[in-house]
Amino acid sequence: MSNAAMWIALIVFSLLLVYLGYLGNRSTSNTMEDFVLGSRKLNKLPAFFTVTATLFSAFSYFGITGQFYTNGIGAWIQVATTAAVGPIIYFAGTRIWLVARRYGLVNITEYLSDRYASRAVGLVAGLIVIVALVPYMGAQFRGSGLTLEAVTEGGIPYWAGAVFLAVVVTLYVMSGGFRSVVWTDVVQGAMMYVLLAVAMLILVFTQTGGFTELMDTVGEQSELLSNPGGDGLFSLQYLVSVLVIFAAAHFTMPQLQQRWMAARSHSTLKFIAISLPVGTALVYICCFYIAMVGVATRPGFPNPESIYPAMIMEVLPQWLLLLAILAIIAATGSTANSIVLTLSSIVAKEHVRPVMERRGSTGAALDRSLTLTTRVMLPLLVGGGLLVAFFGPQSIIGIIVAITWPAVFLIFPTLLAGLYWRRATAAGAVVSMVVSEVLFISLDQGWLPVPLGGWHPAMLAAVVGVLLLVVVSLATRPPAREHVDRHFALFEEPATTGARS
Repeated sequence: MSNAAMWIALIVFSLLLVYLGYLGNRSTSNTMEDFVLGSRKLNKLPAFFTVTATLFSAFSYFGITGQFYTNGIGAWIQVATTAAVGPIIYFAGTRIWLVARRYGLVNITEYLSDRYASRAVGLVAGLIVIVALVPYMGAQFRGSGLTLEAVTEGGIPYWAGAVFLAVVVTLYVMSGGFRSVVWTDVVQGAMMYVLLAVAMLILVFTQTGGFTELMDTVGEQSELLSNPGGDGLFSLQYLVSVLVIFAAAHFTMPQLQQRWMAARSHSTLKFIAISLPVGTALVYICCFYIAMVGVATRPGFPNPESIYPAMIMEVLPQWLLLLAILAIIAATGSTANSIVLTLSSIVAKEHVRPVMERRGSTGAALDRSLTLTTRVMLPLLVGGGLLVAFFGPQSIIGIIVAITWPAVFLIFPTLLAGLYWRRATAAGAVVSMVVSEVLFISLDQGWLPVPLGGWHPAMLAAVVGVLLLVVVSLATRPPAREHVDRHFALFEEPATTGARS
């Protein structure tokens, strides 16, 4: 593909996104609730696209397709995780939604600080998600850089592709905040679904004789259509680990939590719970068949995470290839934009707000200052993501499976205890999160030579974290009854008026 054609397409596409950001800015007021959550007016169709576009990213085009190619059909377990998270969103998500609306909370760490009556809880959780999600954001920039470098055969170098996406995302998120993110997610999400499906159909019917013949060929060549797969990765223990970790992490992810908080009504929240597994299945069907085409026609491909762009470069006409590449860039951008907005709000609320309050800032003036801080933090956090893209792990799926999801998963017990257990205390929450994260890292890095029997190290860390949460909470004084009732009374109102709106 010519560099000129690719650059023209990128510039036109980026101008569209920046224009949508400008439209978002025209509707956005200078308050945290509006800039970060769009004044909690997220409707069903935009909710579907912004949730799925936030969830699927470079992980889908590169990581999942590469995992199907290498390890086989067991990667489908990650579809089951979104089905499992549906009931969690419906029940626990309703509680988060009620509390956030009543008390003006804009992210998960602010909820934790408020529920446990302790800034330390939100501060620890905030540090964990920043450390976990900056690499995740970096993986998106890495995906953009790898794609553009591959399709232009080095004409657009890796660094330029990564920086390009970082700059565009920064511009439109700084402009309009949550509204800009949602509007661009609708465009980028639609592109992702349509062009991934088109690419799948073209690859299956031009490279093989159709779906049946493709599956017959793959079954004859490999063990990828059964578990534990060609290299034995998907054992029963690993499958259960992935199901538990990803389902809990999907609910806990702060950028997704903001979608639960932003829902206009409880019916919107229910719609998210039902539609998320459907959207996931559609993406995974495409990625699976694309990977199997690669297995059938390009066995032994040296870099499985690049199998999708490698194949479409050879098969698609240039105009369609341009659109397919833009869809990849769109998917990476639609995840990066949500992450950076969420992390910026966490820094503002958990790290900057206490300083401003000590200096006497209150009310509307404090809110405006925090909104400005959120905007200012955006390019700084994007810069951190770029550092990961340039100097971090080489494997996109490695970043996500080994760092991001397990780290966020270990916050889940503290979050769930806050929603359902009155006796949970700040000390229990902090000890649980800190010890479980340290234990996970120690097991993952091999510093503690504990035999895991095929289980993911985060599973053992989570068991220890839950035990510590219970024991330390029972041994320490809980927040005042009046404070705890402030939250739980919302869940116990007979009509739960807010939940039925």
